[in-house]
Amino acid sequence: MMRTTTQYFFFLFLFFAHLGNVLAQPKQQRKESISDTEKLPFKNEIYMGLGLHTRGWNISLHYGFIKTRMRTMQFIAEFGQINHPKQKIERYNASSIFSQSSRAFVYGKRNTLYTLRLGYGEKRYLSSKENNRAVSLAWTYGAGISLGLVRPYYLDLIYRNAGGVPTLRAEKYGPDNWNRFLDIEQVDGPSGGEYGWDEAILEPGFFLKTGLLIDWGAFDQVVKGLEIGLTVDTYFSKIPLLVFEESTPVFVNLYVHVYLGTRW
Repeated sequence: MMRTTTQYFFFLFLFFAHLGNVLAQPKQQRKESISDTEKLPFKNEIYMGLGLHTRGWNISLHYGFIKTRMRTMQFIAEFGQINHPKQKIERYNASSIFSQSSRAFVYGKRNTLYTLRLGYGEKRYLSSKENNRAVSLAWTYGAGISLGLVRPYYLDLIYRNAGGVPTLRAEKYGPDNWNRFLDIEQVDGPSGGEYGWDEAILEPGFFLKTGLLIDWGAFDQVVKGLEIGLTVDTYFSKIPLLVFEESTPVFVNLYVHVYLGTRW
């Protein structure tokens, strides 16, 4: 099943890549022939991105080499968090044993998945840029390695001694505490952010992405852009995120990013 799903998204990515090349080829050839005799105003660019996707958030860094007025080569570094689409926030409807109200937590969550993407991509402009400060449309695509950091999710579970005095223990999900971990009345809230890092597991994989970029001033010194696209992360092992949901190695996300940077 893993191989079939991975191959499906890979061939889908290649199809859109070929389609984009076919659609952009006539205009691209005309513009690049002109750019050979023109001096490019800038040769490099660097910009940072911040955005949301259907399963979490993401930040990115792009370093580009402007080859022609229609094509830019890019090295991509991205870091973000991927959640399960069915996860939901719960809160025990009673006072916490140490504060005025109980704290919200993700019910049945086993692990938190962070992803680090490192890869190569390209940006191909699809619209005219005679005016350096005009709004331009570009097709972006990229691929590379995706390193998933799987960190156990800890909750403060409520234990009581023989006298009924409550204490809290920070614990992850396991065979010895599953009934307490999944009982909302026995959870005081999520544990602190310091838990689970020493138990985190690194899962290797790869990613594919493609998107549509709106660039405000493609040859302005200040990089300003908005990108909407699709990212597929595929790991070599299934990653368990929720107790009650089937684990999967493939994560598909739609994203929206805003970019800001400089050219020189």
